[in-house]
Order: sequence, then C-alpha cells, then structure tokens
Amino acid sequence: MNKEELYNQIEEFWNTLTNPSDRTSKTYGQAYLYVDNENAIDKARFVGYLIDNGYLAKDYKTILDLTFGSGNLTSHIIFDNDIKYNKLYLNDINTLNTNQDIKNYIDNCQIIQNNILESFSFEELSADLIIINPQIGGNYIDGDILGQKQSSESQRDVLDKLQETIKNYIDAGSTVLFYGKKKDFDSIFNTENYLHYISNMQQIFVVSNSITETVCFKRDEDSFATVECDATDDSDDEKIESFDAIIENLDDYNSQEKTIENKVIFSSDNAKKSEVEWDEFPYRNILFKGVPGTGKSRAIDKITTDQLGLEKNDKNVLRINIHSASSNSDLMQGIGISSNNGEIQYSEKQGLILDIIKRATLHPNQPFVLILEEIQENSLNELIGDLIYLIEDEKRARLKVKVDDQEYDSYEALINKLIDEDSGIPYVEVPYLVNDSTDYKKMIMPSNLFIFCTSNYRDDKKIIEDNLLRRFEVIEIYPNKDVASEYAQEFLESLNISILTTMQENHEIHPDRYMIGHAIWKDVEDDKSFYRAFLKLITEFKDIREIEFDIFKKIIKNTKFPDNIEVDMDTKESYFDLIQDIQKKIDYGFLD
Repeated sequence: MNKEELYNQIEEFWNTLTNPSDRTSKTYGQAYLYVDNENAIDKARFVGYLIDNGYLAKDYKTILDLTFGSGNLTSHIIFDNDIKYNKLYLNDINTLNTNQDIKNYIDNCQIIQNNILESFSFEELSADLIIINPQIGGNYIDGDILGQKQSSESQRDVLDKLQETIKNYIDAGSTVLFYGKKKDFDSIFNTENYLHYISNMQQIFVVSNSITETVCFKRDEDSFATVECDATDDSDDEKIESFDAIIENLDDYNSQEKTIENKVIFSSDNAKKSEVEWDEFPYRNILFKGVPGTGKSRAIDKITTDQLGLEKNDKNVLRINIHSASSNSDLMQGIGISSNNGEIQYSEKQGLILDIIKRATLHPNQPFVLILEEIQENSLNELIGDLIYLIEDEKRARLKVKVDDQEYDSYEALINKLIDEDSGIPYVEVPYLVNDSTDYKKMIMPSNLFIFCTSNYRDDKKIIEDNLLRRFEVIEIYPNKDVASEYAQEFLESLNISILTTMQENHEIHPDRYMIGHAIWKDVEDDKSFYRAFLKLITEFKDIREIEFDIFKKIIKNTKFPDNIEVDMDTKESYFDLIQDIQKKIDYGFLD
C-alpha cells in the first residue's frame, strides 16, 4: 500500500462535488464535517506516543472504523504509525456521503454497512481495536444521530443502543478510540478509567478493560506530557450540548435547518442561542485598535461571551487572522479546481466570510460573530468588497421569517424569496464565477451577524479606510499597568510615560503609537523573566519601530526599574552593547 496514493485519494474525495451536475454545489469537504488533516495527523501522533510508551499495542487482528466518512482519521492513525492488522473494516450505514472508493487503496480492507444502533448486527464481527467518530456533518436533525436514520425510536433509545454496541465490544476485550468532545464521551461511556488527550481541537479518548486509571495528556511542543485531569480545559465545551442533552431538549426537529439532496428547507429557530438577550447589544461593527498586547482580542472574547452568550470557540464564531496574502477569493468567493477521474473540474469556492453570512441568514434568531484580526495588514475594502456597502446598520436585513417548511433549490432561491416578499431589504449582486450565466446572485447582510475587528498601530499604513470609519464603532485600547504583574507594574507605567514624553519632544505626531502593551509583563515575577520581557522591548524599538538608540536610551533612563534589576544605560553605546548585556543576564545556556 502506498500512503501517498491513499491520502491523495482521500483529498480527491474531499474535493468531489456533492452534486456533479451543479458546478456551484459544495464539495464533500465543504458539506460535511469529516476529520480534516490537521486533526487527523495530530491524533495519529498522539496514538503513536501511546504505542511508544506502552499504553497501546501496535498489532491487531481486526480493526473496525465506525462511521468512517472519508476514512481520514483512521488512515492516519493506522498508517502513520505502521500499525499491523489482519483485517480492517470501514463501517457506515450511510453510503451516499462516504468515501466508498477508499477500499481500493488499503490492503485487507472491507466496507460494511452494519447499523451501529443494532448491536446484534456486530455479533459475528470481533474487533480488537475500534475507532469511532460519532458525527456526520454535525447534524442531529430528524433522528440522524451518528449517521443512523431512526424514524420511530425515541432519541433516548438511540443513545442506549449506541452504548450497548460499544459496551459489548469493550466487555469482549476491545480497545476503543473515541474522537469527539468530553461531554459527548461522558454521555456514551460509563467508565472512570480511560486515557484522555486534551486538545484545543477535537479530543481523543482511549477505553479498554486493561486501563485501570484515568491518565490525561496534553501536547508538549513536539511530544506529549501527562497533566492533572482536574486541570482539564474544556472551555470550548461549555456551550456544547452532550448527546443526551440534545436528546432530552430537542423535541421539535422541524425548527432546524435540514439539507435533503442539496435542497434547503428553511425555517426559523425560535430558541435563542442562549439566555443572553444578545439582540439588545447595539454595536454590530466594532474596531478595536491600539499597540500590540493591550487586550483587543480579549475585549472581543468578553463581548462574545458576556453580551452575546457565545463561547469564543463556538461554531457560530469565525475568527480570521488577516495577513498580506489574504484575498477576496479566500474570504468571499473564488474558483476551486479539482480532478475527478483525470478530468479537471472548476467549481465556485465559497469563502469563509460568505459561509458565515449564509449560516447567519439561515438562523436569524441566533447570534453569529465574525472576527477579523490584524486588519492593518491588508485592505479591508479589497478583501470583503461588496460587503462594505451592506454592513451599515441601516442596510442590514432584520429577518422575521416564519416557518413554511418549503424546499428551495439553493440558498440563492431563498434570498430571492425574501427580497420578493420585502422589497426594502438592501442587497448587492454578485456574479457567478464559473458558468456563463448573465444572472447575478443576490447577497444580503443579516442583522444577527456581528463584525469585530482588531488593528495594531503601524506607521506605514492607514489603520482604516475612510469609507469604513462611519461603519464601525472605533475604540482605542491603551496599555493597562494593573494587568501587568505586581513586580512590573511601576516599571510599565513609568516606561509608557517616558515614551509619550520623549517621542513628543522628538516631534512625533502620534507618540501613543509607541507605547508598550501590558501582555508581555503579565507573568514577570523575577529578574530572569523581567530580562526576557525587556529583551522583547528592545526588539520592538530596534527592529520593528527602528528607533535610534539615543532616543531609546533616553526613554529607558527616565524609567523606574524594579529594585533588583540592573540596566546601566550610561555605559551602552548601541543596541548591540545592550543586547549582549541583557542576554548574559538571562543566561541562555545553549548559546555557550
């Protein structure tokens, strides 16, 4: 088996259009929440760590992948670690949206269609290792939990049947790798002993009868380290319902958005995203600007959680870091190129921002947040184009949509219906990029999408274009000495006062742009950590601001240092002299 060919096949499947006859349709990778490469490789490395440290075996008779989707997670776990096996089963009752051709690229592989909710269908199939990712498209609608259609059973029965299937395998001696959220794991597994990889992405859990205690791990640079399990950071889980909570709370599945054969059934979601009255927050567009390290992103996170009732990692929150290579095609729409059986195919690629606009339109009673970090690195006008016109408060569409259970051939058909019903909704027209139609797609900006931006001061670029100024609430955030550690507070306050005074004396029009943020001084508790932070300060003035050493020297001489810190500026003639001295005080042993 050739691993490169296997991964290329998975990528080709991801790029295949869900509706080949419609070149504007989504690819499988866009339409479904299959495990992406970053997550799959990350989890494979963790499994490799467990194997190397004796937590997991490397040889298995039979491996069973439940709800395999594209096969990406299991492929990386097995083949990145050269795990040996006699037979690999890829199981998914949903054959329409899974990568059925993958079996041609894997040795001793067989695709089966057993129902994961019917444990008896697995009675004749023993497996030493089970890999389960119980989610298709993040969709729990109409009983489509874990990819299994259930029309008559109660949702509690669905969960019980899933637990029974997994329990039978564990009782028979199987090892189970579960990929998902902690709350979902707790809903399905009734065990106090497991291995847990705590990750900012999806997490992974290992369960078997041979595990006698719970051990938690976190990534430690290029390896992994054990951590206290009671220190688990599940901050991104706090607003995510577990499977049993979903089962208990979702009585009316018709109040959700459904996708059926690429058609949209649009209906309103009468339940708010949270108990917070998010619609009362008056500012749809905010720009936070200031020097680096002053808490601009933190201010956005606080609004997102406290005012809008969302966690910062909620699926309704999209955070994009703008850089010089960012483009309109990445963020709004572009042309995607893929290959299918040797034939080059072109399709419209939906950008990240256009995607969240559509999702916010489809769920008008939920808050959505778009965060654009570091907008000074590019032109916001060029990046979001026609969106500039629509983000003004008075041009946003305040949708009051009634449930009509009507199918629409596309999102565009829905927008046309809304505009036909309310001619006062502002919209812009966007051209099709692939087909030769002379028609244009219409785009609206829903009022439930909040746009928050951050900008760091730079001398060589305008922070915000003139036509954006009236569209944003512009808020300056300055350094706050109280956020710094007690050890460095007096130093930071006197430093910024000296910066303002010195730069003003040197006829700088905007001396506040040279102030130093409090972020790097938060954890300064002793002389070594102070010198490390001070070295960053030198780099800021020397390499980023390109301030002459004589000016920097004057700033520092008028700054009050902690009592046990020695910085003799009188003997220093250049940044070179100063840096040499500070690095010796830090004592970087690896420089000897």
